[in-house]
Amino acid sequence: MRAVIIGAGIGGLMTALALRRSGVFSSVDIYEQTIEPSTAGAGLNIPPNGARLCRWLGVDLDGGNPKGPDGVVDGGRAAILESTRQFNTDGSVTERPFDHDTAVGDGAGFHHMHRMDLLMCLYKRVFEFGANSDEPCPITVHMDSRLTQLRQTDDEVTATFSNGRVVTGDILVGADGINSATLQLAWPSSRPRRWTGVTCFRGLIPRETVVSLRKADGSPLDNNPIHSFSMDRHKTDTSGATTYWVRGGEMLNVWIACYEPNSSEFEQEENDWFSVSQEEIVHDVSEAFVESPNRDDLLALAGAVVRPTKWGLYDRDALETWVQGRICLLGDAAHPMLPTFGQGAAQAFEDAAALASAFTLHGDDVATATLHYERVRHYRATRFQLSSKFAFEHLRAKDTAAQKALLEGLDERVSPAFAHDKRGGEDDAWIYAYDARDIGTELPPKRWGPWNFRQTAKADHSANALKLWMPATPASGARRVMREEVTKHNTKDDCWIIISGKVYDITDWAPHHPGGAGVARMYAGKDATAEFGDYHSAEAVTHMVHFYIGDLAEAP
Repeated sequence: MRAVIIGAGIGGLMTALALRRSGVFSSVDIYEQTIEPSTAGAGLNIPPNGARLCRWLGVDLDGGNPKGPDGVVDGGRAAILESTRQFNTDGSVTERPFDHDTAVGDGAGFHHMHRMDLLMCLYKRVFEFGANSDEPCPITVHMDSRLTQLRQTDDEVTATFSNGRVVTGDILVGADGINSATLQLAWPSSRPRRWTGVTCFRGLIPRETVVSLRKADGSPLDNNPIHSFSMDRHKTDTSGATTYWVRGGEMLNVWIACYEPNSSEFEQEENDWFSVSQEEIVHDVSEAFVESPNRDDLLALAGAVVRPTKWGLYDRDALETWVQGRICLLGDAAHPMLPTFGQGAAQAFEDAAALASAFTLHGDDVATATLHYERVRHYRATRFQLSSKFAFEHLRAKDTAAQKALLEGLDERVSPAFAHDKRGGEDDAWIYAYDARDIGTELPPKRWGPWNFRQTAKADHSANALKLWMPATPASGARRVMREEVTKHNTKDDCWIIISGKVYDITDWAPHHPGGAGVARMYAGKDATAEFGDYHSAEAVTHMVHFYIGDLAEAP
């Protein structure tokens, strides 16, 4: 069996290591469009559910020299932070320790890293299995290879690249990011990526600079990060700032996001990010945090960022399928998510582990292995994809007391460890204690849903379902609805959606259900089957009948 992977980013490299570990493949070849290894952005988080998979594959997240130069192929040089701090608009500060041990008790831990450091420690491990290593199932990375054409038969898949190379394999994995060429070629009618209305600044500050930071008046910062080995978060209704240490504490990562729906800089698809001056970042931060009690601290941090970049944040609606014949998608190509939930890299790692486990179980039966992969991964990754959008305050209204009570009753945190203003209970084991290698011993009869991940008893969820809001007069569900009619009800105040060929009016439902306002904003007038089609409990399906207008008159 020959595996072809498109994209030598963190998802593609991890997938190569995992597929090799499956014991099914004779070779793994990775094709990357850039001329040399590179990655955009600054810092990222590898939480325990991703870190335990790195340990499994021998990827060293911590062993490099934290003071070494950028782009060195060595260990990951992670920072293992002690806590998260949240600076609130009333001037108060809350602190929450990181649970590095999690409910599993394996000490997988949270690893905050420079993206390039993560890429380089993955390359280090991949190179250990190169063509000259005499190891079974060699991994080979081919640079300067941009995918231009795909075709497949019942027996193999063929990829053509811009440099003229033509290769065949038994499976092709598209791990080539949000702008995936694999997606564009194999799923040409998929919905385009969507501008969120949010821009962000990214960059790094050397430790020695952080030590000497001062406010504009020359006084010390009220809360200099140098005094705390923590992730620090500042939030307003339309802006947010996050700082945390990477490279063993030698560099401070800075991420500052602003809601700018009228920004003209990101109107074109190709404009993902560009370099900006320190003057621009200081100006924008000054306006975005004008009412924040920590504004002067943030201005000092913004002015110290080395080579800052400005990004437009995009996402996609969930895809209904990640598999087409011998082609499958993985990571951001399958489920791009905003950086707000800290799960982007981890979900790519989970994809890789689940795909490898599926091949270990099913051998050279590509169709069954990829179907198994999709059925165990689609719900979980889609939930994180959706939750990353709701982490932006402008995408959802504040929860009412009734909504909060519903979430508390489920006792599941719907925000990650670094969000102190929780929207649920305290149980985050479903996030961090999860092991993506455990896919069962048989092909699931349908896609996994909430019950495959939730710790809370199903009876408790059923009891909470009885508390859901219902309209005084339920919808009749008596007529057939044309798609054109649905598209006219496309605002959060007049919201119809399509799920599995049925049309629902959730205009009145949305304000009463956790996340409902966000669902209405993002899916009004559209087909939301990929997000909500397969996963609801029987109680939830029964409840939605109250909002059921009728069947869609066309095939979905």
